[in-house]
Amino acid sequence: MADRRLCLTGTPVQNKLDDVFALIKFLRLQPFDDKNIWTEYIGSPVKYGQALGVARLQTIMKCITLRRTKETKASDGTMILSLPARRDELRLLKFEPHEQEIYDKFFQESKDEFTNLSNKNEVMKNYVGILQRILRLRQICDHFELVNGKEPKQGNGTAECPGSYEDIVAAIATEGFNYARAFAIFAILRESATAQCVECARELGVSSELGQDATEADVQPTSIKRGRKCKSNGSRSSTRANSPSVSRPVLTRCQHLFCVDCYRSAICPGWPLVSPDIIRSCSACQTALSPSDAFEIKWDSLEAYCQKKKAQKRERRQKGQTLENSIASTKIKSLLQDLVRFSSINPHSANYDSELEMMDSSGATIEPDVVKTVVLYVSFFFFFWCSD
Repeated sequence: MADRRLCLTGTPVQNKLDDVFALIKFLRLQPFDDKNIWTEYIGSPVKYGQALGVARLQTIMKCITLRRTKETKASDGTMILSLPARRDELRLLKFEPHEQEIYDKFFQESKDEFTNLSNKNEVMKNYVGILQRILRLRQICDHFELVNGKEPKQGNGTAECPGSYEDIVAAIATEGFNYARAFAIFAILRESATAQCVECARELGVSSELGQDATEADVQPTSIKRGRKCKSNGSRSSTRANSPSVSRPVLTRCQHLFCVDCYRSAICPGWPLVSPDIIRSCSACQTALSPSDAFEIKWDSLEAYCQKKKAQKRERRQKGQTLENSIASTKIKSLLQDLVRFSSINPHSANYDSELEMMDSSGATIEPDVVKTVVLYVSFFFFFWCSD
């Protein structure tokens, strides 16, 4: 909820044009925050290579974008940002034999599954499983113990979240679709950081700080309260009245994720208060859906699941290896080597070595000083930013 809105992004278009639409929808930039209008005037023309669509998009971006670069100067002529010289280093690490064995096993299983789905032309129908497989490979790159007990078809699930994605899909095919299976698939999407609405690209994997009362707001008559009148419906008016208080994910039997507003506008108006005999087509894959083929994921059950999962992890840590006898991954070892090297030239560090000299890229000796290191750690890569 806000009176004014601001987005910060370095890449407005990351993978597709709808990335920009997600920003515009957040900004409440009328009328282009409406998906139908966006598609008609910008999305479709750009998709079919029409210059008019690109010109419209450029016009919008020029009007709403404040652009700053590292070379931008303040009014007094000074640089707005002063950063140390940048040095990029791409380091290729080699797995230990036991890590390579685990990775090869998961990779071959993933490759076989993808080939099988490609031959059946069913890749898009099972994209959640593919995302989960990619997640497992990324986790192995971080630390092989992250995938312990997560091999397919192990039957290691619970009533709240049945085992692997393959187990869930098989259960849906044989026993039907229910809330527990919808919840399990949503948990996989959330874990893979791909829990976005397929229509508006809104992030659905993070709840609001507000309560759950908003989940019933659309079916209860709204009371009129006295207060400050809103201005016009233009983009400069207050957005408090029409701000969603909490993300409301809806998952379908065909495993596509929507926010509740997009599900109602694109598939089933008025859902869930509709006749059970109504059949609508999924806007993503055209699968026929009845009202019972979609479930709204409740945040209270998700939070309870997360708490239970954290408790299980703590219990496993207590019963499992201690920090002293745990095995570090190749990636962790490489990270620690760099951190210790920087710590060695810090006079305030226990690792300080007065006889050690470090040199910069030009060959000049770096004087001992406090070195601050920020580690951005992601799967496959980790990045360093250091300054004195």
